[in-house]
Amino acid sequence: MMTSSEIRSKFIRYFVEHGHTEVPSSPLVPGNDPTLLFTNAGMVQFKNVFPGDEKRPYKRAASSQKCVRAGGKHNDLDNVGYTARHHTFFEMLGNFSFGDYFKDDAIDFAWELLTKEFGLPPEQLCVTVFRDDDEAADLWKKHMFRPIASSASARRTISGRWATPAPAARARRSSSIRERRFTPAAPGSANATATATSRSGTSSSCSSSAMPRAR
Repeated sequence: MMTSSEIRSKFIRYFVEHGHTEVPSSPLVPGNDPTLLFTNAGMVQFKNVFPGDEKRPYKRAASSQKCVRAGGKHNDLDNVGYTARHHTFFEMLGNFSFGDYFKDDAIDFAWELLTKEFGLPPEQLCVTVFRDDDEAADLWKKHMFRPIASSASARRTISGRWATPAPAARARRSSSIRERRFTPAAPGSANATATATSRSGTSSSCSSSAMPRAR
C-alpha cells in the first residue's frame, strides 16, 4: 500500500508532466472568503478564477490542498471514529482547467492516472455522473469494463453538485470509485484506515475541475 506522501507525489508529478502548474496549498482559514470558516475543498482558492473575476498566469493547475470539514454543509465530524474513512483534516489532490480542457480530457486524465499510474484494476472501477449528464456518461463508456448505472438511485441527483455561492464555479460532479470487498475494521483498530490514508491519520482525496472552453 502506498503512503499518502507517495500518492501526493505521483499525482502532482503526473499532472505537471501533462502541462499543469503545481500550485501550493492555500491557508486552512481563507483570507479573502467570508463564506467559509475553513477551506473545505481544493477548488476554494480558485473560486474567483472560474467566473473570470481573477486571472492567473496559467490555464492548468494541480494542487494538494489541506482541508478541514468540521461544520456546515460538508461536515465529517459526527462520523469520525465510527467509520474507517472519515477525517476532519485531510488533503485533497486536484487538477483544474480554466477554459483549456473540459470533460473529455478530464476523464481521460482520471482514467490514465488511476489505471496506469496507480495501477488500480480497471474491472474494479465504477463511476457516477450527474443525473442529466449524458455527455459525461458517454465519455466514460469508452473506458469502463462495466456499464454505467442509469437508474436514479445510482446516479447523482442535483444535490451532488459542488455547492458554492459563485454560480460559475458550480460543477456537475462525476466520480470514479474503486469497488472493494472487505470486512470493515472496528473503529480505532490498526486496520481502520482508508486506502489512501497516511500513517499520521490524514487522508488524500482526489478531484478534477474543468470549465468549458471558450467558444
